[in-house]
Amino acid sequence: MSKLLDVQSLSVGRHDKGTFSPILKDVSFSINEGEFVAIVGESGCGKSMTSLAIMGLIPKTLNINSGSIYYKGKDLTKMCEKEMNRVRGKDITMIFQEPMTSLNPSFTIGNQIAEVYKYHTDLSNSEIMAKSIDVLEQVKIPNAKEKLKLYPHELSGGMRQRVMISMALACNPKVLIADEPTTALDVTIQAQILSLLSDLQRDLNMSIIMITHDLGVVAETCQKVIVMYAGQVIEEASVEDIFDKPVHPYTRDLIQSVPKIGQRSQEFYTIKGSVPNIDNMPKGCRFHPRCNEVMKICSEKEPVLEGVGEGRSVRCWNKM
Repeated sequence: MSKLLDVQSLSVGRHDKGTFSPILKDVSFSINEGEFVAIVGESGCGKSMTSLAIMGLIPKTLNINSGSIYYKGKDLTKMCEKEMNRVRGKDITMIFQEPMTSLNPSFTIGNQIAEVYKYHTDLSNSEIMAKSIDVLEQVKIPNAKEKLKLYPHELSGGMRQRVMISMALACNPKVLIADEPTTALDVTIQAQILSLLSDLQRDLNMSIIMITHDLGVVAETCQKVIVMYAGQVIEEASVEDIFDKPVHPYTRDLIQSVPKIGQRSQEFYTIKGSVPNIDNMPKGCRFHPRCNEVMKICSEKEPVLEGVGEGRSVRCWNKM
């Protein structure tokens, strides 16, 4: 598989009185064509900010301090807004966890899908109508022509998420970023959406980056896992290696924290402490105050992300 998206040493944060406070620091990973990748970690670890940086949608109060994001060899961080608009929504698209806040309640589903085609293509109105019906059918929405006339509030949560996926697929993107796409849905609908994404990824040979807290979802659907902690990538490996032989103590703690069938609540494993604030990052390894395997060097010097085998990297002094 050839490399499609390549994030290199990306740092994103805010400048205040000459001081740079990084939210993301030295984030590096790559996505191959047709690959299903998960980005996992606790809330506040930088998962969503990474996806927003790829999309060129970071808040105006923040900026990219260093690093690059290459898509097909072109650095997205060097593009002007006009150039980025040609990529965003066409080559790289994104769906969010709550479709009701992403869809405009004042416009019909058909109007909102049509807007994608009007912006990125020269299709006629009749062609747009036909394409809109096709893309709704692609995500398994029944009576697609009639659904185009409905407003978001007239659809269920699962149907709204399918509409969001259809809008993301409208221009046949190469990369789809799914930020917690099933969080707001019940368990049955979650399974349907995940199955749909897997089918689309396989049928369209599309790369998917899924941001999630659910390691069960990761084990079922993904090929590669990127583990983030406190704004850094701390481990990257195939899904088999992550679950069979996790290397970083944080990765092991995450997996151990997953509730198991038959487990009583008082037996649940939890990671002590919490993710540090960006204004109060610990010296050395960012995980060391919570780590069960901490050594003296961990609190003194920050480890770098290094390869520890084919297709595998880790940021940990214990493994170097």
